[in-house]
Amino acid sequence: MYYLAVRQFARSLKNLDALLEKAQQFAKERGFDVNNFCSMRLFPDMLPFLAQVRIACDGAKTTASVLAGKDPPRHEDNETTVEELRGRIGKCLAYLDTFRAEDFSRTTPDTVCKLTYPPGKALKANEYLLGRQLPNFYFHITTAYDILRHGGVALGKGDYLGALELIDG
Repeated sequence: MYYLAVRQFARSLKNLDALLEKAQQFAKERGFDVNNFCSMRLFPDMLPFLAQVRIACDGAKTTASVLAGKDPPRHEDNETTVEELRGRIGKCLAYLDTFRAEDFSRTTPDTVCKLTYPPGKALKANEYLLGRQLPNFYFHITTAYDILRHGGVALGKGDYLGALELIDG
C-alpha cells in the first residue's frame, strides 16, 4: 500500500509542481499573468484549474491517511494564485513524506475504509485505493495538465510522467 499510494502520489504531485513551474515560465515569456490559468476550465460544467490541483492534493493526503489509520490534515481551499497552489502541493508533499511503509503494516486488502461521500458508506482497502482513489487522483492531475496544455503551455507526456528511473535491461 505504501508504494501504491504514498510514493505514487508524491511522484505525481512533484510532476504537477513542475508543470506549474513551466506555466509560470510560459506566462513570463509571453507577458501575461500566470494566474489567468487559475479560473480556466476545459468545459463550463467542469471545475476550474484551482479546484483540480486542490482535489489532487486532498485525494493524496486523505488516501494515505485513511489507509494508514490516521486523520489527514485540513487545508483550507483559499488559494487564488499559481504560487499558492505550488505551496499547497508543497504542504501535501511534506505530509506524505511523514509516512513510512510500516505505517501501512496493519492495512490488508480487506481493511474497511470509511468514505466521507457518500456518508455512511465504506469500501475495502483494495477497492478504495485501486477502484476509487487512484483513478480520481489521476483524473484531477490529468485535467490540470490538460488545462495548461490547452492554454498553450508546451507540455508533453514526459512532463506528465516525470523522470523515470531507467535501468539497463
